[in-house]
This record gives sequence, C-alpha cells and structure tokens, in this order.
Amino acid sequence: MSHFLFVAGALRERTSEESAELQLGHGLWGLCSGLIRTNLQAYLDAESRGLVYVLKVGIYAEFQIVPPALDFPELDAFLRDDLRTEARFGFVRIKGARRIACSSAASQALLLNVLQIADQAELARRLGLGMHRLTQAEYDAIMQGATGEVK
Repeated sequence: MSHFLFVAGALRERTSEESAELQLGHGLWGLCSGLIRTNLQAYLDAESRGLVYVLKVGIYAEFQIVPPALDFPELDAFLRDDLRTEARFGFVRIKGARRIACSSAASQALLLNVLQIADQAELARRLGLGMHRLTQAEYDAIMQGATGEVK
C-alpha cells in the first residue's frame, strides 16, 4: 500500500498555505505535474492516504484519497479557473481532511529522519518535485512524529 506526501508550494497568485487551504476546502488535491499524475495513477489504491507539507509552514494536513485521479475538465468552471495552476494535470478527491500543526523545522527534521535523507539539500530537491510516495511504515512514523499518535 502506498501513501503520498504532497507539497504545497507558493504560486504567483497565492501563498503555499493559501493554496493548501483552497484545495483542502474544496475536498480535492490538485496534480500539478504529469509526473505526479503518472505516479499517483500507478500506486494509488482505495486505502491510500495523503499528507500535505506546506513550504515554510511544515506538515499541515492529512486525508484519505478517493481514487481515481480525475481530469482537469471534470472540475466545475469556477474551480477550473481558481485551481488552474494546482490542478492542471488533474486532481483527486479527498475526504476526512484534518489539520496537523508541526512546525517547519520539526517537519524537516522528521522527514530527514523517517525518509533517511542525508542532508537538507536532498530533502529540498525531493520536496521540489511536489510529491513523494510513502510506505506504510514511513506514513505511520511521520504521523506519529507530527501528531504524537501511535497506530
């Protein structure tokens, strides 16, 4: 089973936190690149969950992903205009979103440790890709470190 760490980056029209809030508030997560869509389609299943990392904020939310990945034109006209950058390669519906408060510094330390990344530059490179696939063990460790919850 695969889970996913999505990254909300800053855009010309809004901050990374505003982008995350907009998507979470509409019950969807946009697929901002073809690579993200391809990987999500390959590994997404009915039990997959998502985490959101907001740049300069930290681990911000978690949710259940509702398969399948959908095409951009399936958004209503209002949302297509609002989310044209975030969802240009499609989107997934999400449910049960809940906020997580884990600072940027704590989140970065947690991700470096759990994902066994050697340095900050490599973590920045991976986050720059917009999505990182997680194993069940990695997902559980991140959730425990970010929220204190034990599964």
